[in-house]
This record gives sequence, structure tokens and C-alpha cells, in this order.
Amino acid sequence: MKRIALSAIAAAVSLAGQMAFAETVYDCEIKVFTNNGWIAPRVIVMWDDEKKSARVYDGFIHELVGEPIPAKVERRNEISYNLGWRVNNIPVSNARMSLDGLYTGVLNMKQNTLSIRGVITGVANQPRGRGKCKVKKG
Repeated sequence: MKRIALSAIAAAVSLAGQMAFAETVYDCEIKVFTNNGWIAPRVIVMWDDEKKSARVYDGFIHELVGEPIPAKVERRNEISYNLGWRVNNIPVSNARMSLDGLYTGVLNMKQNTLSIRGVITGVANQPRGRGKCKVKKG
């Protein structure tokens, strides 16, 4: 898990420098509220205000996909959006298996925060976290 997180940080710094012109990058340091993993300590949301669309990138996505993935976006209220994304085949560190993660997040653009909740196949508890985001306008 720690290697994935470190890889994500290095890749995220590189990726933030390559953002598309119309995107705003929310670079979020996440405080994880559960100790079972599954939520990355750093999550990057690339927001396209013109299209009202988002892409998400973290350590799991970096290791498994290699590039940001699109998120489903729904307006929550005048200052925040619900985001949803799926990451398949996340390796389990203490077993020879992988699980899928369905993640939902709330991106608050006024407070620059991101709250995340995950539903992991085969895992009873739902990992969650919340963090403050540094904003880089494109």
C-alpha cells in the first residue's frame, strides 16, 4: 500500500504539470478515517468547468490504469458535485486476490474539500476519508 501511495504522489506531481488548459486541478490530501486501506492518501480531481466533467487519479488508478479515469458527475448543490468512479482489480496486499472498488466523492468547490467513500467487493466495512485540496487553475 505504501509503495502505491508513493508512486501516486510522484505521478500526481508530474500529472498536475500536464493538465489540460480548460481543467482545474484539485490536488487533495485525504485523511483516511478507517485503518483498512482502500482510500488513497492523495487524490487528484481534474475538473472541466465548461463540460462539467471530471477525471480522477490516485495511487490505485496509477498502478492499475496508468492515467486518470473519468468520473460520473452529478450536481449536488450550488457549490458541490457528486463524483463516482470504479477501480477494478485492486490487489489485496495480504492475499493472492484482487477486489473491485466503487468510489463516491463529494467535491466542494467553495471549501476546496473532497470527501470519499468506497464500497469494496467482498469487504463489509466502507472505507472513507476527507481532505483539503490545493487548487490549480488551468
